[in-house]
Amino acid sequence: MDTYIDKLAPWEEKNVYYKDVKLGKGVKDLKIILKKQTEELIATQIVSADAIISSQGVTEDAIQEIGYSIKSIGRGMGGLKAAFEWGISDVVWLIEKDTEELRDIMMRLYRVSDVQMDHLRGKADEAFAREDIKSALERFAEMESLIKDDFSICISLGMIYLFHKIDKEKALVYFDRAIKYARPYSTYYTSYALLYKALIKRDFGLIKEAEKCTGVAIDLSPGLTEAMYQNAQYNAILNRPEKAIPLLKKAIKEDIVYCLKILWEQDFKLISAEIAQLYEELRNEKYEKVKETLEGERKNVSLLTNAVKGMEKLGYNVSQEFSVELLESGNNEIDILIQNNSIFDAHFAEIMLPLLSKKLNRQTEFLRKKGNELFLNLDAQIQGLSAETTGKKKKGGSVSFLIQFLCGQIVALPFGWIIGMPLGLYITEGLLFGICFYINVIQPQSQLKEINAKKNEQEKLLSIMGKL
Repeated sequence: MDTYIDKLAPWEEKNVYYKDVKLGKGVKDLKIILKKQTEELIATQIVSADAIISSQGVTEDAIQEIGYSIKSIGRGMGGLKAAFEWGISDVVWLIEKDTEELRDIMMRLYRVSDVQMDHLRGKADEAFAREDIKSALERFAEMESLIKDDFSICISLGMIYLFHKIDKEKALVYFDRAIKYARPYSTYYTSYALLYKALIKRDFGLIKEAEKCTGVAIDLSPGLTEAMYQNAQYNAILNRPEKAIPLLKKAIKEDIVYCLKILWEQDFKLISAEIAQLYEELRNEKYEKVKETLEGERKNVSLLTNAVKGMEKLGYNVSQEFSVELLESGNNEIDILIQNNSIFDAHFAEIMLPLLSKKLNRQTEFLRKKGNELFLNLDAQIQGLSAETTGKKKKGGSVSFLIQFLCGQIVALPFGWIIGMPLGLYITEGLLFGICFYINVIQPQSQLKEINAKKNEQEKLLSIMGKL
Protein backbone atom coordinates (compact mmCIF):
# COMPACT_ATOMS: atom_id res chain seq x y z
CA MET A 1 0.00 0.00 0.00
CA ASP A 2 1.30 3.45 -0.95
CA THR A 3 2.02 5.92 1.84
CA TYR A 4 1.95 9.71 1.70
CA ILE A 5 4.06 10.98 4.57
CA ASP A 6 5.69 14.06 3.05
CA LYS A 7 3.19 14.89 0.31
CA LEU A 8 -0.53 15.22 -0.17
CA ALA A 9 -2.35 12.02 -1.04
CA PRO A 10 -4.61 12.00 -4.14
CA TRP A 11 -7.68 12.07 -1.87
CA GLU A 12 -6.32 15.22 -0.19
CA GLU A 13 -5.98 17.16 -3.42
CA LYS A 14 -8.77 19.55 -4.34
CA ASN A 15 -11.10 18.10 -6.95
CA VAL A 16 -11.55 20.11 -10.12
CA TYR A 17 -15.20 20.88 -9.44
CA TYR A 18 -14.15 22.69 -6.22
CA LYS A 19 -11.49 24.81 -7.92
CA ASP A 20 -13.20 28.08 -6.92
CA VAL A 21 -13.68 26.99 -3.30
CA LYS A 22 -10.63 28.51 -1.64
CA LEU A 23 -9.53 30.85 1.11
CA GLY A 24 -9.30 34.56 0.40
CA LYS A 25 -13.08 35.09 0.14
CA GLY A 26 -15.71 35.95 2.73
CA VAL A 27 -17.65 33.16 4.45
CA LYS A 28 -20.92 34.33 2.89
CA ASP A 29 -19.43 34.22 -0.61
CA LEU A 30 -17.87 30.82 0.05
CA LYS A 31 -21.23 29.36 1.06
CA ILE A 32 -22.80 30.60 -2.19
CA ILE A 33 -19.90 29.23 -4.26
CA LEU A 34 -20.08 25.88 -2.46
CA LYS A 35 -23.82 25.63 -3.11
CA LYS A 36 -23.31 26.33 -6.81
CA GLN A 37 -20.37 23.92 -7.07
CA THR A 38 -22.18 21.08 -5.28
CA GLU A 39 -25.13 21.39 -7.67
CA GLU A 40 -22.76 21.25 -10.65
CA LEU A 41 -21.00 18.26 -9.09
CA ILE A 42 -24.27 16.36 -8.64
CA ALA A 43 -25.42 17.20 -12.17
CA THR A 44 -22.14 16.03 -13.68
CA GLN A 45 -21.95 12.79 -11.72
CA ILE A 46 -25.60 11.86 -12.22
CA VAL A 47 -25.20 11.99 -16.01
CA SER A 48 -22.52 9.29 -15.96
CA ALA A 49 -23.92 7.25 -13.07
CA ASP A 50 -25.05 3.63 -13.43
CA ALA A 51 -28.67 3.06 -14.42
CA ILE A 52 -29.53 1.62 -11.02
CA ILE A 53 -28.48 4.91 -9.41
CA SER A 54 -30.06 7.39 -11.82
CA SER A 55 -31.82 7.64 -15.15
CA GLN A 56 -30.70 10.19 -17.73
CA GLY A 57 -33.82 12.32 -17.53
CA VAL A 58 -32.95 14.20 -14.35
CA THR A 59 -34.12 17.82 -14.40
CA GLU A 60 -32.36 20.87 -13.00
CA ASP A 61 -35.20 21.36 -10.52
CA ALA A 62 -34.76 17.83 -9.23
CA ILE A 63 -31.02 18.42 -8.71
CA GLN A 64 -31.73 21.59 -6.75
CA GLU A 65 -34.13 19.64 -4.55
CA ILE A 66 -31.40 17.20 -3.52
CA GLY A 67 -28.67 19.84 -3.40
CA TYR A 68 -27.42 21.63 -0.33
CA SER A 69 -28.95 24.80 1.04
CA ILE A 70 -26.93 27.78 2.26
CA LYS A 71 -28.14 26.88 5.75
CA SER A 72 -26.86 23.29 5.61
CA ILE A 73 -23.55 24.37 4.06
CA GLY A 74 -23.25 26.92 6.87
CA ARG A 75 -23.11 24.03 9.35
CA GLY A 76 -19.76 22.91 7.95
CA MET A 77 -18.80 19.24 7.67
CA GLY A 78 -22.00 18.09 9.40
CA GLY A 79 -24.18 19.98 6.93
CA LEU A 80 -22.18 19.26 3.78
CA LYS A 81 -22.34 15.48 4.32
CA ALA A 82 -21.50 13.80 0.98
CA ALA A 83 -20.36 17.11 -0.53
CA PHE A 84 -17.45 17.26 1.92
CA GLU A 85 -13.98 16.61 0.46
CA TRP A 86 -10.59 16.68 2.17
CA GLY A 87 -9.34 19.13 -0.46
CA ILE A 88 -11.61 21.91 0.84
CA SER A 89 -10.89 21.24 4.52
CA ASP A 90 -9.50 24.73 5.22
CA VAL A 91 -12.60 26.40 3.72
CA VAL A 92 -14.94 24.10 5.65
CA TRP A 93 -13.04 24.88 8.85
CA LEU A 94 -13.37 28.61 8.11
CA ILE A 95 -17.14 28.08 7.80
CA GLU A 96 -17.16 26.03 11.03
CA LYS A 97 -15.54 28.95 12.86
CA ASP A 98 -18.46 31.13 11.83
CA THR A 99 -21.09 28.81 13.36
CA GLU A 100 -23.07 29.77 16.43
CA GLU A 101 -22.26 26.38 17.97
CA LEU A 102 -18.51 27.00 17.96
CA ARG A 103 -18.93 30.58 19.23
CA ASP A 104 -21.02 29.28 22.15
CA ILE A 105 -18.35 26.69 22.98
CA MET A 106 -15.65 29.36 22.91
CA MET A 107 -17.68 31.46 25.38
CA ARG A 108 -17.88 28.46 27.75
CA LEU A 109 -14.20 27.67 27.25
CA TYR A 110 -12.92 31.18 28.01
CA ARG A 111 -15.68 32.15 30.45
CA VAL A 112 -14.33 35.71 30.78
CA SER A 113 -13.50 37.78 27.72
CA ASP A 114 -9.79 38.61 27.39
CA VAL A 115 -9.10 41.66 25.22
CA GLN A 116 -5.56 40.55 24.32
CA MET A 117 -6.68 37.03 23.37
CA ASP A 118 -9.71 38.27 21.47
CA HIS A 119 -7.51 40.64 19.47
CA LEU A 120 -4.92 37.93 18.77
CA ARG A 121 -7.62 35.43 17.79
CA GLY A 122 -9.18 37.97 15.44
CA LYS A 123 -5.84 38.60 13.74
CA ALA A 124 -5.08 34.87 13.45
CA ASP A 125 -8.52 34.04 11.99
CA GLU A 126 -8.26 36.98 9.60
CA ALA A 127 -4.82 35.83 8.36
CA PHE A 128 -6.11 32.26 7.94
CA ALA A 129 -9.19 33.49 6.03
CA ARG A 130 -7.13 35.49 3.54
CA GLU A 131 -4.68 32.55 3.19
CA ASP A 132 -1.75 34.38 4.75
CA ILE A 133 -0.51 31.08 6.15
CA LYS A 134 2.79 32.39 7.53
CA SER A 135 1.09 35.09 9.60
CA ALA A 136 -1.73 32.73 10.67
CA LEU A 137 0.80 30.11 11.81
CA GLU A 138 2.71 32.65 13.90
CA ARG A 139 -0.40 34.04 15.55
CA PHE A 140 -2.01 30.65 16.28
CA ALA A 141 1.32 29.42 17.74
CA GLU A 142 1.45 32.52 19.96
CA MET A 143 -2.12 31.86 21.12
CA GLU A 144 -1.27 28.25 21.92
CA SER A 145 1.62 29.36 24.11
CA LEU A 146 -0.83 31.53 26.11
CA ILE A 147 -3.67 29.00 26.45
CA LYS A 148 -3.24 25.24 26.26
CA ASP A 149 -6.80 23.87 26.10
CA ASP A 150 -8.36 25.66 23.11
CA PHE A 151 -9.09 22.83 20.67
CA SER A 152 -10.00 25.28 17.87
CA ILE A 153 -6.43 26.64 17.88
CA CYS A 154 -5.11 23.07 17.63
CA ILE A 155 -7.44 22.25 14.72
CA SER A 156 -6.35 25.42 12.91
CA LEU A 157 -2.69 24.53 13.40
CA GLY A 158 -3.40 20.95 12.35
CA MET A 159 -5.01 22.21 9.13
CA ILE A 160 -2.04 24.44 8.37
CA TYR A 161 0.57 21.71 8.94
CA LEU A 162 -1.44 19.04 7.09
CA PHE A 163 -2.53 20.92 3.97
CA HIS A 164 -0.17 23.89 3.68
CA LYS A 165 3.11 22.94 5.35
CA ILE A 166 2.72 19.23 4.50
CA ASP A 167 4.18 18.29 7.88
CA LYS A 168 1.89 15.41 8.77
CA GLU A 169 3.74 14.34 11.89
CA LYS A 170 3.29 17.78 13.40
CA ALA A 171 -0.31 17.95 12.13
CA LEU A 172 -1.02 14.68 13.96
CA VAL A 173 0.34 16.16 17.20
CA TYR A 174 -2.11 19.07 16.94
CA PHE A 175 -5.09 16.91 16.05
CA ASP A 176 -4.29 14.67 19.04
CA ARG A 177 -4.31 17.75 21.25
CA ALA A 178 -7.57 18.92 19.68
CA ILE A 179 -9.19 15.54 20.48
CA LYS A 180 -8.05 15.80 24.10
CA TYR A 181 -9.13 19.43 24.59
CA ALA A 182 -12.46 19.15 22.74
CA ARG A 183 -13.80 16.18 24.75
CA PRO A 184 -15.10 18.21 27.75
CA TYR A 185 -16.85 20.72 25.46
CA SER A 186 -18.05 19.05 22.26
CA THR A 187 -18.45 15.48 21.03
CA TYR A 188 -18.88 16.88 17.49
CA TYR A 189 -15.52 18.67 17.40
CA THR A 190 -13.87 15.71 19.12
CA SER A 191 -15.16 13.55 16.24
CA TYR A 192 -14.13 16.27 13.79
CA ALA A 193 -10.51 16.08 14.95
CA LEU A 194 -10.64 12.27 15.07
CA LEU A 195 -11.49 12.14 11.34
CA TYR A 196 -8.34 14.14 10.54
CA LYS A 197 -6.25 11.92 12.79
CA ALA A 198 -7.68 8.92 10.90
CA LEU A 199 -6.81 10.58 7.59
CA ILE A 200 -3.17 11.01 8.60
CA LYS A 201 -3.04 7.41 9.88
CA ARG A 202 -4.32 6.30 6.48
CA ASP A 203 -1.62 8.39 4.76
CA PHE A 204 0.93 6.49 6.87
CA GLY A 205 -0.60 3.17 5.76
CA LEU A 206 -2.10 2.46 9.20
CA ILE A 207 -5.60 1.54 8.02
CA LYS A 208 -6.64 -0.37 11.15
CA GLU A 209 -5.74 2.62 13.31
CA ALA A 210 -7.61 4.92 10.93
CA GLU A 211 -10.67 2.64 11.16
CA LYS A 212 -10.46 2.69 14.95
CA CYS A 213 -10.34 6.51 15.07
CA THR A 214 -13.41 6.85 12.88
CA GLY A 215 -15.18 4.19 14.96
CA VAL A 216 -14.67 6.34 18.07
CA ALA A 217 -15.92 9.37 16.08
CA ILE A 218 -19.17 7.49 15.28
CA ASP A 219 -19.60 6.49 18.93
CA LEU A 220 -19.25 10.12 19.99
CA SER A 221 -21.32 11.59 17.13
CA PRO A 222 -23.74 8.95 15.74
CA GLY A 223 -25.33 11.49 13.39
CA LEU A 224 -22.11 12.60 11.69
CA THR A 225 -22.49 10.98 8.28
CA GLU A 226 -18.96 11.70 7.15
CA ALA A 227 -17.70 9.66 10.11
CA MET A 228 -19.89 6.76 8.93
CA TYR A 229 -18.60 7.13 5.38
CA GLN A 230 -14.92 7.31 6.38
CA ASN A 231 -15.24 4.31 8.68
CA ALA A 232 -16.96 2.33 5.90
CA GLN A 233 -14.18 3.36 3.53
CA TYR A 234 -11.44 2.05 5.83
CA ASN A 235 -13.40 -1.17 6.44
CA ALA A 236 -13.73 -1.59 2.66
CA ILE A 237 -9.95 -1.28 2.28
CA LEU A 238 -9.64 -3.95 4.99
CA ASN A 239 -12.17 -6.06 3.03
CA ARG A 240 -14.77 -6.03 5.81
CA PRO A 241 -18.05 -5.62 3.88
CA GLU A 242 -20.08 -6.78 6.88
CA LYS A 243 -18.98 -3.61 8.69
CA ALA A 244 -18.86 -1.23 5.72
CA ILE A 245 -22.24 -1.92 4.10
CA PRO A 246 -24.51 -1.11 7.10
CA LEU A 247 -22.68 2.19 7.56
CA LEU A 248 -22.94 3.08 3.87
CA LYS A 249 -26.66 2.32 3.98
CA LYS A 250 -27.12 4.67 6.94
CA ALA A 251 -25.09 7.40 5.24
CA ILE A 252 -27.09 7.11 2.00
CA LYS A 253 -30.35 7.35 3.92
CA GLU A 254 -29.08 10.59 5.45
CA ASP A 255 -27.84 11.97 2.11
CA ILE A 256 -28.66 10.33 -1.23
CA VAL A 257 -25.60 11.98 -2.82
CA TYR A 258 -23.41 9.41 -1.04
CA CYS A 259 -24.56 7.00 -3.79
CA LEU A 260 -22.53 9.05 -6.24
CA LYS A 261 -19.59 9.50 -3.90
CA ILE A 262 -19.38 5.76 -3.28
CA LEU A 263 -19.66 5.00 -7.00
CA TRP A 264 -16.53 6.98 -7.88
CA GLU A 265 -14.48 5.97 -4.83
CA GLN A 266 -11.72 3.50 -5.70
CA ASP A 267 -11.45 2.30 -2.08
CA PHE A 268 -14.74 0.40 -2.44
CA LYS A 269 -13.53 -1.84 -5.29
CA LEU A 270 -12.92 -4.81 -3.00
CA ILE A 271 -16.56 -4.84 -1.92
CA SER A 272 -18.14 -3.74 -5.23
CA ALA A 273 -20.42 -6.80 -5.38
CA GLU A 274 -21.83 -6.05 -1.93
CA ILE A 275 -22.31 -2.39 -2.86
CA ALA A 276 -24.19 -3.37 -6.03
CA GLN A 277 -26.48 -5.48 -3.87
CA LEU A 278 -26.88 -2.54 -1.46
CA TYR A 279 -27.94 -0.26 -4.33
CA GLU A 280 -30.54 -2.79 -5.47
CA GLU A 281 -31.86 -3.15 -1.93
CA LEU A 282 -32.09 0.62 -1.45
CA ARG A 283 -33.85 1.08 -4.77
CA ASN A 284 -36.42 -1.62 -3.99
CA GLU A 285 -37.06 -0.25 -0.50
CA LYS A 286 -37.61 3.24 -1.84
CA TYR A 287 -39.90 2.10 -4.63
CA GLU A 288 -42.05 -0.01 -2.32
CA LYS A 289 -42.48 2.98 -0.04
CA VAL A 290 -43.25 5.32 -2.96
CA LYS A 291 -45.73 2.93 -4.56
CA GLU A 292 -47.60 2.45 -1.30
CA THR A 293 -47.83 6.19 -0.66
CA LEU A 294 -48.74 6.93 -4.28
CA GLU A 295 -51.59 4.42 -4.20
CA GLY A 296 -53.12 6.29 -1.27
CA GLU A 297 -52.71 9.65 -3.00
CA ARG A 298 -54.18 8.25 -6.22
CA LYS A 299 -57.31 7.21 -4.31
CA ASN A 300 -57.58 10.69 -2.81
CA VAL A 301 -57.22 12.31 -6.24
CA SER A 302 -59.96 10.01 -7.52
CA LEU A 303 -62.25 11.00 -4.63
CA LEU A 304 -61.67 14.69 -5.36
CA THR A 305 -62.27 14.16 -9.09
CA ASN A 306 -65.54 12.35 -8.41
CA ALA A 307 -66.64 15.10 -6.01
CA VAL A 308 -66.02 17.78 -8.65
CA LYS A 309 -67.92 15.75 -11.27
CA GLY A 310 -70.78 15.21 -8.83
CA MET A 311 -71.06 18.94 -8.16
CA GLU A 312 -70.94 19.61 -11.91
CA LYS A 313 -73.92 17.26 -12.35
CA LEU A 314 -75.82 19.31 -9.79
CA GLY A 315 -75.25 22.35 -12.01
CA TYR A 316 -72.32 23.96 -10.21
CA ASN A 317 -69.44 24.98 -12.48
CA VAL A 318 -66.56 24.21 -10.11
CA SER A 319 -64.10 22.44 -12.44
CA GLN A 320 -62.50 25.75 -13.45
CA GLU A 321 -61.71 26.54 -9.80
CA PHE A 322 -60.20 23.15 -8.94
CA SER A 323 -57.18 21.92 -10.93
CA VAL A 324 -57.81 18.20 -10.65
CA GLU A 325 -55.95 17.77 -13.94
CA LEU A 326 -52.77 19.12 -12.32
CA LEU A 327 -53.07 16.57 -9.53
CA GLU A 328 -53.55 13.78 -12.05
CA SER A 329 -50.57 15.13 -13.99
CA GLY A 330 -48.50 14.95 -10.76
CA ASN A 331 -49.50 11.30 -10.45
CA ASN A 332 -48.33 10.68 -14.02
CA GLU A 333 -44.95 12.35 -13.34
CA ILE A 334 -44.40 10.07 -10.36
CA ASP A 335 -45.44 7.05 -12.46
CA ILE A 336 -42.72 7.96 -14.98
CA LEU A 337 -40.13 8.21 -12.18
CA ILE A 338 -41.18 4.77 -10.93
CA GLN A 339 -40.77 3.33 -14.42
CA ASN A 340 -37.20 4.71 -14.56
CA ASN A 341 -36.37 2.24 -11.78
CA SER A 342 -33.37 3.97 -10.18
CA ILE A 343 -32.47 5.13 -6.66
CA PHE A 344 -32.40 8.83 -7.54
CA ASP A 345 -35.70 8.65 -9.46
CA ALA A 346 -37.30 6.96 -6.46
CA HIS A 347 -35.82 9.70 -4.27
CA PHE A 348 -37.27 12.42 -6.52
CA ALA A 349 -40.63 10.65 -6.33
CA GLU A 350 -40.35 10.72 -2.53
CA ILE A 351 -39.75 14.48 -2.72
CA MET A 352 -42.68 15.03 -5.10
CA LEU A 353 -45.22 12.98 -3.14
CA PRO A 354 -45.49 15.34 -0.14
CA LEU A 355 -45.82 18.28 -2.56
CA LEU A 356 -48.62 16.46 -4.37
CA SER A 357 -50.23 15.65 -1.04
CA LYS A 358 -50.13 19.32 0.01
CA LYS A 359 -51.74 20.39 -3.27
CA LEU A 360 -54.38 17.70 -2.87
CA ASN A 361 -55.14 18.78 0.71
CA ARG A 362 -55.46 22.42 -0.38
CA GLN A 363 -57.79 21.50 -3.25
CA THR A 364 -59.88 19.29 -0.98
CA GLU A 365 -60.15 22.03 1.63
CA PHE A 366 -61.15 24.57 -1.03
CA LEU A 367 -63.81 22.21 -2.35
CA ARG A 368 -65.17 21.62 1.15
CA LYS A 369 -65.46 25.37 1.70
CA LYS A 370 -67.17 25.75 -1.67
CA GLY A 371 -69.57 22.93 -0.83
CA ASN A 372 -70.34 24.54 2.53
CA GLU A 373 -71.07 27.87 0.82
CA LEU A 374 -73.42 26.17 -1.64
CA PHE A 375 -75.15 24.27 1.18
CA LEU A 376 -75.71 27.46 3.18
CA ASN A 377 -76.98 29.26 0.07
CA LEU A 378 -79.49 26.45 -0.55
CA ASP A 379 -80.51 26.58 3.09
CA ALA A 380 -81.22 30.32 2.82
CA GLN A 381 -83.31 29.75 -0.32
CA ILE A 382 -85.29 26.97 1.41
CA GLN A 383 -85.92 29.19 4.43
CA GLY A 384 -87.13 32.02 2.21
CA LEU A 385 -89.45 29.77 0.19
CA SER A 386 -90.75 28.10 3.35
CA ALA A 387 -91.56 31.45 4.94
CA GLU A 388 -93.31 32.61 1.79
CA THR A 389 -95.30 29.36 1.46
CA THR A 390 -96.27 29.42 5.16
CA GLY A 391 -97.52 32.99 4.80
CA LYS A 392 -99.61 32.08 1.79
CA LYS A 393 -101.05 29.08 3.58
CA LYS A 394 -102.14 31.30 6.43
CA LYS A 395 -103.70 33.79 4.04
CA GLY A 396 -104.92 31.19 1.50
CA GLY A 397 -107.60 28.55 1.42
CA SER A 398 -111.21 28.64 0.18
CA VAL A 399 -112.02 31.82 2.11
CA SER A 400 -109.11 33.69 0.49
CA PHE A 401 -110.10 32.30 -2.91
CA LEU A 402 -113.71 33.47 -2.43
CA ILE A 403 -112.70 36.92 -1.22
CA GLN A 404 -110.27 37.44 -4.11
CA PHE A 405 -112.83 36.14 -6.62
CA LEU A 406 -115.60 38.45 -5.30
CA CYS A 407 -113.30 41.47 -5.13
CA GLY A 408 -112.17 40.74 -8.66
CA GLN A 409 -115.71 41.26 -9.87
CA ILE A 410 -115.11 45.00 -9.61
CA VAL A 411 -112.77 44.64 -12.60
CA ALA A 412 -114.22 41.57 -14.32
CA LEU A 413 -117.82 42.83 -14.70
CA PRO A 414 -117.00 46.19 -16.34
CA PHE A 415 -114.48 44.54 -18.73
CA GLY A 416 -116.99 41.82 -19.56
CA TRP A 417 -119.61 44.50 -20.29
CA ILE A 418 -117.18 46.37 -22.58
CA ILE A 419 -116.22 43.20 -24.49
CA GLY A 420 -119.83 42.31 -24.95
CA MET A 421 -122.43 40.25 -23.18
CA PRO A 422 -122.57 37.35 -22.52
CA LEU A 423 -119.29 36.20 -24.16
CA GLY A 424 -117.22 38.99 -22.58
CA LEU A 425 -118.51 38.10 -19.15
CA TYR A 426 -117.56 34.43 -19.61
CA ILE A 427 -114.06 35.46 -20.65
CA THR A 428 -113.37 37.87 -17.77
CA GLU A 429 -114.92 35.57 -15.18
CA GLY A 430 -112.84 32.65 -16.50
CA LEU A 431 -109.67 34.70 -16.34
CA LEU A 432 -110.47 35.86 -12.82
CA PHE A 433 -111.16 32.30 -11.69
CA GLY A 434 -107.87 31.09 -13.23
CA ILE A 435 -105.84 33.83 -11.54
CA CYS A 436 -107.37 33.19 -8.13
CA PHE A 437 -106.89 29.44 -8.53
CA TYR A 438 -103.19 29.90 -9.51
CA ILE A 439 -102.48 32.23 -6.59
CA ASN A 440 -104.22 30.14 -3.95
CA VAL A 441 -103.64 26.58 -5.18
CA ILE A 442 -101.06 26.11 -7.97
CA GLN A 443 -98.39 28.58 -6.78
CA PRO A 444 -98.18 27.21 -3.19
CA GLN A 445 -97.94 23.66 -4.58
CA SER A 446 -95.18 24.76 -6.98
CA GLN A 447 -93.19 26.35 -4.15
CA LEU A 448 -93.51 23.20 -2.09
CA LYS A 449 -92.06 21.22 -5.00
CA GLU A 450 -89.21 23.74 -5.30
CA ILE A 451 -88.47 23.44 -1.58
CA ASN A 452 -88.38 19.65 -1.83
CA ALA A 453 -86.12 19.86 -4.89
CA LYS A 454 -83.66 22.12 -3.05
CA LYS A 455 -83.71 19.85 0.00
CA ASN A 456 -82.96 16.92 -2.28
CA GLU A 457 -80.10 18.92 -3.81
CA GLN A 458 -78.79 19.62 -0.30
CA GLU A 459 -78.79 15.92 0.51
CA LYS A 460 -76.90 15.09 -2.68
CA LEU A 461 -74.39 17.84 -1.92
CA LEU A 462 -73.88 16.48 1.60
CA SER A 463 -73.39 13.00 0.20
CA ILE A 464 -70.73 14.26 -2.24
CA MET A 465 -68.85 16.25 0.42
CA GLY A 466 -69.07 13.36 2.89
CA LYS A 467 -66.93 11.20 0.58
CA LEU A 468 -63.99 13.63 0.62
